[in-house]
Amino acid sequence: MTAEPDQEALGVFCAALPQLRTLLRGPASSGRRAIVAQTVLAARRGEPIDRFLTQLGIDSPRTEPEDTRSPHSSLPTALDSERGPVIGDYVCPKGTCTRVVHREADAELPTCEIHEQALRFVAES
Repeated sequence: MTAEPDQEALGVFCAALPQLRTLLRGPASSGRRAIVAQTVLAARRGEPIDRFLTQLGIDSPRTEPEDTRSPHSSLPTALDSERGPVIGDYVCPKGTCTRVVHREADAELPTCEIHEQALRFVAES
């Protein structure tokens, strides 16, 4: 199973959103800020966002490695006291995009800027 192109685009947009918001704070950027807001609303409604990404100058990805993990539960992985640390990655909390973030121990918890939630942790099997 391959991810749909719009899921790929959502991942790219979600990762770029904090920087876009920072860059577009000034009054000269009000038009682009409106496009960012439209993109977020479209993403939340499950609508295609490729046209907005083009307007923002963000290349829509075409192919990336397939993520075969199952988004069935958002519960943390149970810890076995005899095992070592749990290793895994953070993924979209709603499962709407293919964004995968590896978090270092001293890094902040990654968030989904589209859904305004923390990314969901998925332990490696």
